[in-house]
Amino acid sequence: MSLYYCSLHGRLFSFTKLRWMPFPETTINEIREYYELLSSTDTDPSSLKVIEMSCDECTATFRKIARVHVHPRDPRRKKP
Repeated sequence: MSLYYCSLHGRLFSFTKLRWMPFPETTINEIREYYELLSSTDTDPSSLKVIEMSCDECTATFRKIARVHVHPRDPRRKKP
């Protein structure tokens, strides 16, 4: 299982808690370095692979932006 990390907000997805949690970027960088080291050997480091993803804070920001930029003819647009 790979590690899902949002570097924009410094958050890691916890599969045990099923939510995004704050996680230090320095630690993620150490994990990435360790993954690179293990990749050069015969071991399977797939559980340490860090995948960049957007977190819940990113999603909330995108939703807020999408509400502001609704096309004038969109039926979901609120009437003044």
